[in-house]
Amino acid sequence: MSINYFCSGFNKEQAFWHELGEQLQEDLPDTKRIVYIPGSTKKEKIDKTIIEKIPLFTEHFRKVGIVFEDVKCITPKTSTEDAQEWINNSSMVMLMGGNPFLQKNLLEAKELTKLLQNYDGVIMGFSAGAMNMSKHIIITPCSKEYPEFDVRPGLNLSELSIFPHNNFEGEDYPEKVYMDDEIITASDLNIVARQYGNFYCLQDYTQEDNSTSVSLIRTTPDSFEILTNNNGKVWEVTSTSFNLINVLNTLQKTK
Repeated sequence: MSINYFCSGFNKEQAFWHELGEQLQEDLPDTKRIVYIPGSTKKEKIDKTIIEKIPLFTEHFRKVGIVFEDVKCITPKTSTEDAQEWINNSSMVMLMGGNPFLQKNLLEAKELTKLLQNYDGVIMGFSAGAMNMSKHIIITPCSKEYPEFDVRPGLNLSELSIFPHNNFEGEDYPEKVYMDDEIITASDLNIVARQYGNFYCLQDYTQEDNSTSVSLIRTTPDSFEILTNNNGKVWEVTSTSFNLINVLNTLQKTK
């Protein structure tokens, strides 16, 4: 049975808050191996993942009492046979952030799509990783890198799709969301919902006091849960609206 965590991003100081750490411990009957899959196929990005990001996550896991016996990272240089063996004999897979399409290419090159769709363990994805876990990978016209609508099939692990980094204050979804060099337009998200069905917007918003508002979705074959930290929020996007659906500062379960 696969347990899936769809995340936008994390608090950089403490990725897993107390309730989330307890849930992860419950979901992991053993910690024999974790496999990281980068959100890029470019050498400099992969080097950064191996040198910086994986050690940071190792520390985040340690803080909540989770220590994996073995840590692997799948790269373009990893053989297909090794990549598949690592996945088949792991307790958890982490699909990391970056470019969702480059990550999708890596999954396909190593023939991992069906393995992940039938995985018996915990899969956690954040940003690009969570987009790849989704039914649809959703890109709207927002920057020079992404100038057009680009919606492609994802792994469809839980019959839902997410859109990350909805990082603003307040409960009402604004007409425009500014994120680095990208501008997300609310009406474009409504267009996607009209064509492909409703989906969820998640947050990893660092506020002025340096606290991070985080929201994520945890699914099993028979449950759907929203987990939030600080003021993290989740919106369900429809063809005409943005519906705020989570309860703040709690672990909420909705079946």
